Amino acid sequence: MPMRSLIGSALPALILTACSPIAMPVTATENAICRVWGMSLPTRSRSDTPQTQAEIGEAYAVFAAACPNHSHLIPLNTDKG
Repeated sequence: MPMRSLIGSALPALILTACSPIAMPVTATENAICRVWGMSLPTRSRSDTPQTQAEIGEAYAVFAAACPNHSHLIPLNTDKG
């Protein structure tokens, strides 16, 4: 299965789990997925186009919704040039 298809099918399930009204314990696997995903999030740059800025913002929002206990992994806006 191509990676894009795997992410496309697994991501909604992960998001729905994170949005559940019932707090569920986080498994070691979920912790590992969020940690690796968080460390791979894109960083911002002053040279980003408006489209890239929007896409990065969306990536951060999806990550924050799916992995609320790992929001500290979202890169700070350091305005790298």
